[in-house]
Amino acid sequence: MKKVSVSCFLTLMAMGLCFAQSPIDAISQDPDKAAGSFYVYDYKDAPALTPSPEGYKPFYISHFGRHGARYCTSEYDALHGWLTKAAEAGCLTEEGRALYSRFEKYYQKVRYCRGNLTGIGKDQHRSIGMHMYQRFPQVFDGPTHVEAVSTESPRVIMSMWSCLSSLQALDKDIDFSADASAKYAPWLQPSLSTNPYLIKDGFKAGREAEEKLKEYFEQTVPWKEITERFFTSADVLNDVLKTSPEKFIEYLHGVVTCTRCIDNDQAYFDNVFSKEELLQIWKGTSAGYFLAVARYEGSQSLVLDYAAFTLDQIIEAADADIASGSTQLRLRFGHDSGIAPLMAVLDVNGYGRSTASFEEALEIYPSYNIPMGASLQLVFYRNDAGDVLVKVLVNEKEATLPLTSVSGPYYRWSDFKAHYQPIVDDSKRKVITTEPLAILRNTDWGWQTIAGTKAEYGAASVKVFGSTQSISIARIPIWEHSVSVVESDGPSAMITSDFGEKNQALAAINGSYFSKQLMPVTYVKDEGKVVSTSNADGVDRCNAMFRIKDKKGRKIDIVSVDANTNAAAAKGWREAIVSGPILLEDGKPVLYKDDGSKSYRGFYARRHPRSILGYTEDGWLYFIVVDGRFPSLADGMSISELTILCEALGLYEALNLDGGGSSTLWTRGQGVLNHPYDNKVFDHSGQRIVPNAIIVK
Repeated sequence: MKKVSVSCFLTLMAMGLCFAQSPIDAISQDPDKAAGSFYVYDYKDAPALTPSPEGYKPFYISHFGRHGARYCTSEYDALHGWLTKAAEAGCLTEEGRALYSRFEKYYQKVRYCRGNLTGIGKDQHRSIGMHMYQRFPQVFDGPTHVEAVSTESPRVIMSMWSCLSSLQALDKDIDFSADASAKYAPWLQPSLSTNPYLIKDGFKAGREAEEKLKEYFEQTVPWKEITERFFTSADVLNDVLKTSPEKFIEYLHGVVTCTRCIDNDQAYFDNVFSKEELLQIWKGTSAGYFLAVARYEGSQSLVLDYAAFTLDQIIEAADADIASGSTQLRLRFGHDSGIAPLMAVLDVNGYGRSTASFEEALEIYPSYNIPMGASLQLVFYRNDAGDVLVKVLVNEKEATLPLTSVSGPYYRWSDFKAHYQPIVDDSKRKVITTEPLAILRNTDWGWQTIAGTKAEYGAASVKVFGSTQSISIARIPIWEHSVSVVESDGPSAMITSDFGEKNQALAAINGSYFSKQLMPVTYVKDEGKVVSTSNADGVDRCNAMFRIKDKKGRKIDIVSVDANTNAAAAKGWREAIVSGPILLEDGKPVLYKDDGSKSYRGFYARRHPRSILGYTEDGWLYFIVVDGRFPSLADGMSISELTILCEALGLYEALNLDGGGSSTLWTRGQGVLNHPYDNKVFDHSGQRIVPNAIIVK
């Protein structure tokens, strides 16, 4: 169990959340909450707010809202089809025939309204806009600019326009930019097919978790008793209707409870379930909701990792808007599939706690906390010194975060970013790397032995990263061979294959960076002699050293260095060469953030031919070359893509070497394995002259 700091405890007490009402009590007090995510919360009156610390005034709001109350989507047609089929088969009981007759009339009213926003839904978002204006008037002082985006769903677009029209009616100085597009999918609706990071089955919890949910549902929901009220046998669901008990109960529950979202006929199906049955059904369906959007232990779903893209966009946009002062409100409109996981990632009100118990899940994150019209608002405050605080509102009520507050529900924006940015970075990388890691790990490299030894070479053309990659590899058991750095610069420089052949090597790969005069521009030590101490080419890039301990060439290491530590790092080692950037260190990826520089865009982010040296924990040395600059044949890799390749190959440490036209991998017997770019022809002849190489004998 997580420990709660004293300051967080006091914050909870100050906000009246310390002794929160249990979900069972909450539903007993307000039976409509048994609707779960179909619940329509009391949106007409906004609760009072805790005064901000002295000297701080609101100036910016960042918002994510779920669409407002709507008609059902697929439930109407499905239920109508089931009841019709059962009636034709003579499988309805008297109560079932009564339900069918009543539903048939209702169906004719709603069948063409599937998924549409209702009048209540529009009113919800008009009220949310009005409350923003009334509660935070300082945000609207003077000209106010709003940036608003939504998914392409009509109900979401209508929700956005309802909110904007309310604000426009209240503030004559407001102007806004509004857009609805699938291009926002990565952070607004990540499950959309247009999301470039969408992974097949990425939102599935896995068979084991699904089986546990099914077991919980069957133990909790009296589905058989309910079914047999309407059908002659519970077996009708499977044998005649070809559906599951879970789906039938969920859809019938959806139709019944969704009446509260509609402007009339709200009590039309009130006698279909008893209050006790509604509670039991809520437990079963809410458990499924938790599995879909929160931290259920054992789930394989990446839904929370996808939510990190949303949080990253919120942080990035807020920083940009605060710096420019050009935007006062940033509004996002989507679905519960976007906002619910976001709440869990933020751990708002403890919603992010994990559990393997569905009973506990209901206490952690009741589904009615993401009702129709659910909203998350980050309200920013600033004092005259420029210090920025942030307060979180969930469904317009003050909420807590797992941070130390400045006062009550107010947190420092810098603390917010320091806490969440590492979570965001890890989750985004997990999503981005999952599919390419799987592809590369399952690639058949066609391994063959090199010159009758245990060393092997392999190559493959792989469709990965939305590109075509031509990859060549040599792997050598270092305990049976020796590795060394060979140097022959200036007029004596040669192509990589010559370094291999003249030294009777088993394999050779080009070395580090050099000048037009074919002189090394990084630190190089060859057979105990320091050949070069230069660090002129890309100081930031050359951040690691490959070093060899002794003449046997079997003790090797990659260590991080800078221009001031090269000599110290090489002391006591017979050979060394500095290159970079380092890709893996101690088994972990080394990540490089976009600093907006030309260097980052040109070298780190752009795809190029690349050469890599690395090794596994069990002593296999890898020489790897990725061909590039041959569209549709070999696109090359960025540094981040290269790191994923190294992870997929199981390397413990890895170092990027000189690339581009220099990239060459040679082995005895096979010659040049890759397609060097220097002659700009996709063959094995385009080697570039280089001043050094790394060889294995």
